Amino acid sequence: MKRTLITYVIAASIVVTMGGCSTNRYAQGNPDATLTGAIIGGSVGNAIGGLIGESNRGWHGGYRGSAIGTIVGTIAGAAIGHATSAAQTQQPERVIVVEEHSVPQIDIKAMRQVKIHNIRFIDDGRNHIINPRENCKIVFDIVNEGKRTAYHVIPIVEEISGAKHIDISPSIMLEELEAHSGLKYTATLTAGKRLRSGEAAIRVAIADINGELYDTHEFTIKMKR
Repeated sequence: MKRTLITYVIAASIVVTMGGCSTNRYAQGNPDATLTGAIIGGSVGNAIGGLIGESNRGWHGGYRGSAIGTIVGTIAGAAIGHATSAAQTQQPERVIVVEEHSVPQIDIKAMRQVKIHNIRFIDDGRNHIINPRENCKIVFDIVNEGKRTAYHVIPIVEEISGAKHIDISPSIMLEELEAHSGLKYTATLTAGKRLRSGEAAIRVAIADINGELYDTHEFTIKMKR
């Protein structure tokens, strides 16, 4: 009986000590959780202590054992409830940081002054006809005829009639184009082996980052299988 009781008291003391350490590491726990733990611990201690006492000294031993069990169980239960609630209340908060990226302002007046000149179509056969498996080029000059720099200038070259088996290289954005300056731009056009005879409608234009088109030019090129 004594060994069993001593073991129970030591176990409860360890729990209390652990609860004390947890209290130092964390903020105070939830009082409701501490009270609940004390009540549950007392009830369990009462039942266990009563059984141990009764098995050794009859009714009086059971009463004494239940009393001691209630005290020890209450202390242990309170410590566990306090430590558990304190740990739960101190869980780190997840903070999600959303970065905001500013959208560049579009200078419409500057964009309208960017012009396209000298559009040329150059094919490998030099017959001005697109043939299957032929590599071609569409070359033109981009000139800023205005008085201020144009930013985020996007040259556009696209087939707009729905002709199949024609691939055009993707656009390359010009970060800036200073006033009264220009450059030569080249787009490649590749015909597939299943190209059909007909005409391809090509659009050449300048676009801003919103997709708005400026200085648009359209023309057709013959295709022959």
